[in-house]
Amino acid sequence: MGVFFTSHQPVVPEIKSAITKALQVDPKSINLEQEANQRTESVLHVTSMQFNFVRFLGALVIAAILLGAAIWTGQHNMTDMSRDLMYTFGAFGGIVLGLLGGEAQKSTSR
Repeated sequence: MGVFFTSHQPVVPEIKSAITKALQVDPKSINLEQEANQRTESVLHVTSMQFNFVRFLGALVIAAILLGAAIWTGQHNMTDMSRDLMYTFGAFGGIVLGLLGGEAQKSTSR
């Protein structure tokens, strides 16, 4: 399950539906290669991963809150808390970038 890239429809029911339809067709009445390509493309189109902007925006809001809290605590002489919040901000940013990179790469592979 992706965090920032999600499928707008479940994958398994769509694949099951395509296989069911394929088994109901007489193979002598169609061009097998063309039909296989069409069905594969339709399943890939329906189940393709799409960028979820709302979740990404949520991650940006969380990052902004962490950064703001780190700056605020630094200005109010809470250096240990400020340092810890900056580390948390950096780690959170790394996790978000890692998820974005990994999921984007996975969503473009066929």
